[in-house]
Amino acid sequence: MFHRSRGLFSVLFTVVVVASPASLIATGCSSSSSSETPKDSGTTADARADVVIPDDDAPACPPKLGTAKARVAARPAKGPLDDTMRMNQLQLKATHNSYHLQPDSSLVDWSYSHAPLDQQLESQGVRGVELDVHWDEACNRYRVFHIAILDPRSTCDAFTDCLQILRTWSDAHQGHHPIFVHIEPKDGYEPDVGEARFQALESEILSVWPRESIVTPDEVKGTATSLAAAVATPGGDHGWPTLGAARGRFVFYMDRSDEMRDAYTHGRKDLVGRLLFTDADATDPFAAMRILNDPVGSKDDIEASVKKGVIVRTFAEKSIESAKAADRTQPDLALAGAAQIISTDFPAKVASTSYFLELTGGTPSRCDALVAPTECTPDAVESEGRLKTP
Repeated sequence: MFHRSRGLFSVLFTVVVVASPASLIATGCSSSSSSETPKDSGTTADARADVVIPDDDAPACPPKLGTAKARVAARPAKGPLDDTMRMNQLQLKATHNSYHLQPDSSLVDWSYSHAPLDQQLESQGVRGVELDVHWDEACNRYRVFHIAILDPRSTCDAFTDCLQILRTWSDAHQGHHPIFVHIEPKDGYEPDVGEARFQALESEILSVWPRESIVTPDEVKGTATSLAAAVATPGGDHGWPTLGAARGRFVFYMDRSDEMRDAYTHGRKDLVGRLLFTDADATDPFAAMRILNDPVGSKDDIEASVKKGVIVRTFAEKSIESAKAADRTQPDLALAGAAQIISTDFPAKVASTSYFLELTGGTPSRCDALVAPTECTPDAVESEGRLKTP
């Protein structure tokens, strides 16, 4: 997601589109490698294997899509509130552009790197990730990177590579509370191929995850008249699942609020049959998740939405500059607020700044300050002792 320096983005977009689509994909993807070492992280990821090369000039295509394997039956012990507390009543740390590796550029906005996805989950307390996806015409698949040519480096190349890393960690730790995957399609919306691209995106997800491992809009809506009504007045067959019903599972949501979102929601009506939730306005009938990135200016809107059962994603840092200056003003307000998903570029200590985002008392997540039940404890949300799959 490129939420800062909007004017700069317009300039960069102009520079990028002068190249041919094939050259953009080749440049963006060939520079993305899971074997690169993130600056400040001191870690590496495993290289990808079993790729198919379509021709001498194109980047390697991912393997053909397979069928997602079923989850193992063994599950960790239940938590004390698993049958009563719902998944919208917690607060978690997420990462922004979770795949990102700092490019060879002096641009401050891009001067951060993340550890591989599984290491973020394992050692940094992250329970939400963001993946920017680009359609690769040559391979008919999605790839993950920020901006072709200018900022292309990624810890995982193909979208399915990234998902498989998450799946592998989750399989070994099925006691985790639901993990949120924020997906931002970076391509412009093309009506003539839009539905086919939606189906391709969902097919890639379902090639890694069986549908029952995903919390879907249809499950949340149940018999309610709309998604918004379902989360506002949860009942036995509708509303966000309980922690127990959602453990070991994932939620996917789309970050678009334009014609792509309108098409995915069937003319801004609903998400029936869809796999992903989407960003929404407060009055939309499909408003179960919202992206409100300013925890200060949107404070009232965030609180009003969370009180209606909506899960809100916000952003911790005002800017990379403020984070590197160790300015905690906005992060502390985000942490004290009601938003359930707090995204950051600095989930752990790095050499370039003393600042990093930490959910005080979290294990790694904690109770939402506005809507969690009074008996909630961070250990009830997720516990290290109940995390690993037996």
